[in-house]
Amino acid sequence: MEKKGVIWNTLGSGMFAANSVLLLLIVSRVFGVAAAGDFGIVFTTAQILYIIGLFGINHFQMTDYAEQYSFASYRAAKWITTAAMICGCLVLFFFGGNTRKQAWLLLLLTMYMAVHSFAELYQSRFFQKNRLDLCGKSLFYRTFFSLCCFAVLSATIHNLYIASAGMVLTNLVTMYIWSFCPSKAMGAENRMGKKGQLLLLFQTTIPLAVSLFLMNVMANLSKYVVNYYESNTVQGYFNILFLPTQVINLLSDFVFKPLLSQYGAAVGERDFIRFRQLYRRHLFLIGGLTVFCCLAGYLLGTQVLSLFYAVDLSAYRLELFLTILSGGFIAAGSMSYYLLVMLRKQMWIFLNYAVNIGIGVVISVLLVKNFSILGGALSILVSQALLFFVFAIFLLFFTRRISDA
Repeated sequence: MEKKGVIWNTLGSGMFAANSVLLLLIVSRVFGVAAAGDFGIVFTTAQILYIIGLFGINHFQMTDYAEQYSFASYRAAKWITTAAMICGCLVLFFFGGNTRKQAWLLLLLTMYMAVHSFAELYQSRFFQKNRLDLCGKSLFYRTFFSLCCFAVLSATIHNLYIASAGMVLTNLVTMYIWSFCPSKAMGAENRMGKKGQLLLLFQTTIPLAVSLFLMNVMANLSKYVVNYYESNTVQGYFNILFLPTQVINLLSDFVFKPLLSQYGAAVGERDFIRFRQLYRRHLFLIGGLTVFCCLAGYLLGTQVLSLFYAVDLSAYRLELFLTILSGGFIAAGSMSYYLLVMLRKQMWIFLNYAVNIGIGVVISVLLVKNFSILGGALSILVSQALLFFVFAIFLLFFTRRISDA
């Protein structure tokens, strides 16, 4: 079952990571690069709103091996956070300063991500119960069929809104089949747990929620700055160049996520020597992947992206190299974030993001304003590298302090 679980988890994670890449590919091919610029920035906003739906609770639930909180408490929290996500979308819909086209697209894409948000409740339960096979199947089938629906409707009807609405409905149906039904078969409990447990859960995860929100704003900050200073077409180019940053993170997750239980066992046994050994191995893996991807991207990246997205990116070889390099720091930072969550250091995670978001805003504005797309690529690299190094220092400090205690 473990091997099967790893395979399905890899397939599911791969499909979900490729989702935004393939959606942008379809939009660019069918509707043009300017439409891809609009779609890219709106989908980025929907993904940031998605963080409100997650509220950091899914990461907490995944690592709650002792089941400190009941499933019913997690479910109640999910209803609240998903509703808050949709309310945030409505505020942006009416007062966000978007064009009418962008506003309706934002509403549809947020509903699509809201279904993903609620499905994370079941994903996290499968992960918590070490059923990576169910976790992977759910994520794979939901993403695959939604993507297929979007592609078919885009190609046949040539209407971006109808294609997006179809994607929402498909995601909802597949969530019921591959998330809700398997969870019900597992006998998910309905007991709410101790009085006040829901409030305590929110109090515990608020630093995580704010940190995740800042993390996604920070990761996409350069997109918004480019969108402010440049045209939709340039924004479309930047969105395409930004996509390969996910490759290293995806490949790293294939190895890291299935081994989270090993980190959890090391923490439970207070074996932080083993914990740091695992961490170093994963950092070396990310480093090797980053070097390989940077070389491949520099030699062939612009040619491949130009071919797939039907745009000429030959002038942006250096920019692509820098965004791929930043992808290595994003992967290392993401892994470090999960481990700090496992150590229950939510407040320190928040402090790192809070400080770095301020630095990131200044860097992004200065660089993008003066160097356009090159400035955007540089700002991602600097901000993500700084974020990772601080996380690594935190991990080293806390694991040694706990060991000494």
